[in-house]
Amino acid sequence: MRRGPTIRKLLLAVGLFVLLIPVAAVLTLRVVETQLVRQTEGRLIAESVLIGEVWRDRLLEERGLDPAAVPVAPPPGARDDRYFPIEPRISLRRDGVLPPAPPPARSVPAGDGPEWRAGRRIHALIERSQRTNLSGARVLDAGGCTVATTADDVGACFDHLPEVREALGGDYAAVVRERVSDEPAPPLGSISRRGRLRVFTATPVFSDGVVIGVVRMSRTSLDPLEWLAGQWPVVVAGSLACVLLTAAISWFLAYAISRPVRAITRAAQAVARGEPRGRFFPGGLVPAEVHALGEALDAMTRQLTDRARTISDFATNLSHELKTPLAGIRGAVELLRDDWQGMSPEQRRRFLDNVGADAGRMQALVDRLLQLARVQNAPDTAEEVALHDFFERLARPHGERVVLDLSRAPAAVSINRDHLGFAVRNLLDNALRHGAKHPVHVTVAGRDGRLVVDVADRGPGISEANRARVFQPFFTTERERGGTGLGLAIVRAVAETRGGSVQYQSGPEGTTFTLTL
Repeated sequence: MRRGPTIRKLLLAVGLFVLLIPVAAVLTLRVVETQLVRQTEGRLIAESVLIGEVWRDRLLEERGLDPAAVPVAPPPGARDDRYFPIEPRISLRRDGVLPPAPPPARSVPAGDGPEWRAGRRIHALIERSQRTNLSGARVLDAGGCTVATTADDVGACFDHLPEVREALGGDYAAVVRERVSDEPAPPLGSISRRGRLRVFTATPVFSDGVVIGVVRMSRTSLDPLEWLAGQWPVVVAGSLACVLLTAAISWFLAYAISRPVRAITRAAQAVARGEPRGRFFPGGLVPAEVHALGEALDAMTRQLTDRARTISDFATNLSHELKTPLAGIRGAVELLRDDWQGMSPEQRRRFLDNVGADAGRMQALVDRLLQLARVQNAPDTAEEVALHDFFERLARPHGERVVLDLSRAPAAVSINRDHLGFAVRNLLDNALRHGAKHPVHVTVAGRDGRLVVDVADRGPGISEANRARVFQPFFTTERERGGTGLGLAIVRAVAETRGGSVQYQSGPEGTTFTLTL
């Protein structure tokens, strides 16, 4: 099973996607608007070049020159003497949008010079061109004053405008200005432009390398809504794709969350009905939180199942362990009660000794059960334990049968004194019982921040058949000698509550138990 992204990331991704749709739409309209402006600029460049060349030829004719004999000459900085194209250069992000153009700074009366006569000769041409191209055109002389126009402003001078001054200096210039119109926006299907931006170009006219005039063109750029209206199949397809993609992502998110939750619910309901436990999470991609929840529920159910099985086995074993001495005590009591007078003193003593032995066995069993319960359920309150004094006190009652090696033991450790005592006493009792009356060696050391206690005996070792059962509660080979089978189970419980371990090595030369806490 693959662990997927977290639910937070999935929700964030869907939210970002939904948020990006309008952002992408706005950016798309901005890009479209920029491209429409540059498209308009390119058309104005083409028109202005043609108008400028026609006016140049008429001007040369008015001056009595042959237009074919006078070279145009490239503008300054041209890389080719034959071709010097003018490319659109407007960038709304870089150049921005200027306010509407101010009115002409001055006007001059129409004259009868060659420039004026050439302007009058092309006046009809630019007016007819406007009917088709919808572009405003003005031809300015070398002083920046209008000699031919599609508007009623012959003689108006525009040399105060930055784009015109730049063109009079020999460089092409173009700007975008806000459109001012008192009329309402026309419908999308109208021939008139409804855009808010108007593009102005100023193209120098050269003759023999000298600027002799400027063609100033203007046209309202196509509005993005107009462009979208003309591209409605693409717009509809894109909108439909966004809707479907959003729906698909939302469905995937809902499916990725609800599917494993439903699986967890079904598994929990099966456990509640007492059916065999199934997996708490399906295969495939699962959100991280749901994956963690499934693992936690699976581990919890497994632990509860194991604990219930352990409790059941424990209760069965405990009832068996208690049944035998109880049966012995009950039988002895019944015999004593029924035939007390007919028994000899020796018989009475023997039955009473049996009752005492069985009672002692039950007392030992109860004591060990209380130890196990305290280890497994009592809080592990730690205290500073001086190890040398602690182990010497434990070994003192056994005299020379216990040999201590405390040379590598730390001075003190922070641990639950009772738990440590339960574990070490049970290891000692086990070693003394199975050590064939040889001394038991106890070695205490500190290793990697942990306390390590080795308890070694020189007994015959643990048989292969019993090695897998040594830590099993109630398993003992010394039942007749008072063994309860809970000693090593208590040792393992102490180790587990401390996050440690208990291991052993056994052979014909003896057995060594290693307790790590």
